[in-house]
This record gives sequence, structure tokens and C-alpha cells, in this order.
Amino acid sequence: MTNKPRVHHFVPQFWIKKFISADGNLWGYEWNDDRIRQRSPKTMMQVYDLYTIQPAGVDDTSLESNELGLIDTAGASAFDRVLNGDLSEAVKRDLAIFLAAQIMRDPRTLASYGPRTQEYALFLLGAADAKDYATFAADLQARFPGADIRKDEFDHIRAIPTTERDIDQIISALDAAGGIPELPFTDLIRSPNGRDIIRDVLLRLDWQLKTDSSAGYILGDAAVLYENSDLRSGLRTPLSCTAALHLTPSQSPQQGIATAAARPFEVDELNYESAARARLWLVGEHARIEAAQRQMPAGGLPTV
Repeated sequence: MTNKPRVHHFVPQFWIKKFISADGNLWGYEWNDDRIRQRSPKTMMQVYDLYTIQPAGVDDTSLESNELGLIDTAGASAFDRVLNGDLSEAVKRDLAIFLAAQIMRDPRTLASYGPRTQEYALFLLGAADAKDYATFAADLQARFPGADIRKDEFDHIRAIPTTERDIDQIISALDAAGGIPELPFTDLIRSPNGRDIIRDVLLRLDWQLKTDSSAGYILGDAAVLYENSDLRSGLRTPLSCTAALHLTPSQSPQQGIATAAARPFEVDELNYESAARARLWLVGEHARIEAAQRQMPAGGLPTV
């Protein structure tokens, strides 16, 4: 019997390995350990059962082993292409697809699914009171943008006798109709439809790859950095110790990815931001992690 993967990386190992130092070592810092030392990418930026869901009462880790595995394989290829000089619109699109999934798989995003799921299930209890499917669908979109209940699923809920209608019955009805109601918002990871919304936002920004010949970038476990939950304001993300993507607002986004040499202060600023946003882990060149660590408040940061 094959063991199911239960320790799930929210920053893929291929990405962590891009920060191996010139000495051949992966240097990492973990707040719980409070030391910069050699690390293995297998032991960093992971959470036990982060993506495990339980449809029909059975543990399901397929999100890690199937969907996200495919996304990470395509993402690794896109990283290699852009780092080897491919700055085309095609590679930009592939990176946007990967970054969209990366944004949604972040533990803080996933942590919001539980409360939202409860709210969602309670909303579905009122489906029988809706005038018709069109009215219900409009209310659903107003309350939960991007969520989708098909007409046949709506009919399943309405068919449950009033005296038996509760959250468990709704879950069973939707499960029979092929839905995964326990975590409906994970469709943003599991289904390309939700990711496409984020991808399109990213593609409406200007993309620039800033390179650092001194290999000074570090990576924190909050790998994609943006402000105030608003992707339209732009984002920054280190791709490797020698390159970082900067996405900025634009009225007319250019094709492909521009490139420029990063100034030393830009590298330092991004490193400090990566350290400030990190929850547990940083990886990169030893001295650069140490410099960023000194900018952090005493006592470190809270855990995931």
C-alpha cells in the first residue's frame, strides 16, 4: 500500500533549490531554531496535511500529488526558461499560471477556507427559499464571487425534504452530484477557472526581471509579495538568488518580460521585505540572510 503524501510544501522544492549558494549548500534560517545553517529543501516551507481534504469521509491528498504536482512541474519548466533568457509572452503566461496557484496555496489563504466554507454551507441552507435558480445564482455570486452551484446541484438541495434539510444533507446531496462541498473554495487551486481570474490580473501588469550578478536574493516562505490583498497594485517575487520578478500597474502592459540589472538597494529592500513577511523560513546566501535577520524585531515572527 502506497503511503499518501501528508507533508505538503507550500513553496515547491524546485523553487527553494534555486537559492543554493555558490558553495553548493542551501543555507536556511528557521525562527523556531533561530539558527542559520545548512538545510534540506525537503524539510522547509511545508505544513502537515495542508492540502488534505476529506470528501465522503476519506482522506484525499490528491491535490498535492496530482493537481499541484502538475502545476509545479510546469512551473519548474517556466522558471528554467526565464532564468535561461526566455522573456517571451509565452513564458510570462506560464509563470502567471504558476503564480496564480502559488498565491492560492499559501497557508494564510488556505486558512480562510474553513470559516468561508461554514458561511457557504449556511447560505446553501436557504436555497429552498430562493424564488428560482437564477435568483439563487445571482445571490450566490454577490455573496461568494467565483463560487458555482450548477442547476442540477441546486435541484438536489431543493429536493431534500424540509424536515431533513441540514448541512449534512446538503453535503451529501452535493457529493452525490459530484461536488466537493467540504472545501468549495479550493476550486481556486483545483480548477483552472478560479486560477484564470488571478492569472489575468497578473497579465494586465508590466513584468520586469531584475537580475543581480552577486547572487544576493533570498527567499522567504511568503514567496509572492504584494500589498493589502490587492494584486492589481503589483507584486514582487524572487525567482532565484540571481533574479526577481517585479510586476507593476500599467495602462497598456507590454508584451513579454523586460529585464534590467537590479541596483544593490533594490536587492536589499526585497530581501528585507521577504524577511519581514516570512513566518518561519528564509533561504539564501548565509551573509544575506544574516543581514536581513538583523532587520527583524527581537523575538522573531509568529509561526504559520
